[in-house]
Amino acid sequence: MRVLFSSLSAYGHFFQLLPLALAARDEVHQVVFATGEVRHPMLTGLGLEVLAAGRSTEEVVAQAAHAAGVPVPSEDTRPNKEAMEAISMGFCRLMPQNFVDDLAPVLAGGAVDLVIHGAYNPGAGLAARVAGVPVLCHGTGRARPADDQLIAMSEVVLREYGAELGVDLPPVHSTYLGHPYLDITPRSLQDPGFLAGPTKRIELRPVPFAPPGELPAWVRARTDDRPLVYMTLGTESDGRVINTMRQVVDGLSTLDAQILVATPKLVDEFRVVPDNVVVERWVPQAELLPHVDLVVQHGGNGTTFATMATGVPQLFIQNLPGPDQLLNADMVCDAGAGEKMLLEEVSAEAVATAAKRLLADTDRRAAARRIADDIAAMPSPAEVARQLPGLA
Repeated sequence: MRVLFSSLSAYGHFFQLLPLALAARDEVHQVVFATGEVRHPMLTGLGLEVLAAGRSTEEVVAQAAHAAGVPVPSEDTRPNKEAMEAISMGFCRLMPQNFVDDLAPVLAGGAVDLVIHGAYNPGAGLAARVAGVPVLCHGTGRARPADDQLIAMSEVVLREYGAELGVDLPPVHSTYLGHPYLDITPRSLQDPGFLAGPTKRIELRPVPFAPPGELPAWVRARTDDRPLVYMTLGTESDGRVINTMRQVVDGLSTLDAQILVATPKLVDEFRVVPDNVVVERWVPQAELLPHVDLVVQHGGNGTTFATMATGVPQLFIQNLPGPDQLLNADMVCDAGAGEKMLLEEVSAEAVATAAKRLLADTDRRAAARRIADDIAAMPSPAEVARQLPGLA
């Protein structure tokens, strides 16, 4: 069976689909992964066939701004509210349209038996529907509530675009297109409204993924009794978050703990740090997490779910507005396994106090373990991959 996976190229979406794609390949399915070319080297290195599809978020934002005749948002240029609404509306149309345009010719040939699209990539699913190819939607995080303003706006635009293609979409959770839903969120943490809805839910264990690599030798050889705190504000974090990051590092450095900071783009800003802080450009996160006592992070899908699966408490630091960051933070904190700090609340002292509290809190650690146990009980990617022929 030939299976086409498709996701946005952003790490928080792309990494979530990879465990099932690799498991499907191991089940002797033919797998092709359709996403932005920026991820193709990694995919080919993993032995997967690739297909260029879609555009990056930055490209589509610029595309939407030009179509609306307004400035492209940047660090120096912030369009007014009306302009941002026009960009958002355009984005909600152009992102799926780009995937439809790229994938429709491929799917029309009948060479694909099943399409699995990321939850924020309905364009791949729409292209499959038009071509008459069976489709599954792959969750990348907790389902947003049906009354969420972000979802409500995007789904109006998506339903209009679907109608143009001759595809009727459900009135609720239209982004999932009414397809069976591979849900990586354990039932205990999923949105109650989504669970009560009509979507067919297929549980899929979220498995931490990171490109293969070596842990820093000092992590593997640790004999220090002090806790290890892992801190990241995301792979794509740049100069816009440098002040927040400095506050967080300054606060964590006051703890009686070892601090490991991962920041690909900002490592040069932290050449001089206290003795208990080590700054790395990159670490293999999936291999690191079992060694960690606390994760301090921004709430991205990949880090949140990987940490949940490992059973480690989390301290969420808002860095930039993102559609999933606060959703993920609230999900974990409501389950008693973490704390969150909004951007305006971040200071070195506040970070140190919260981190110290989480490291000492046995109830939070027990709640994190309960989440990990719930995740461990979900079907693995290999188990779900064996079911794919029956789902096509």
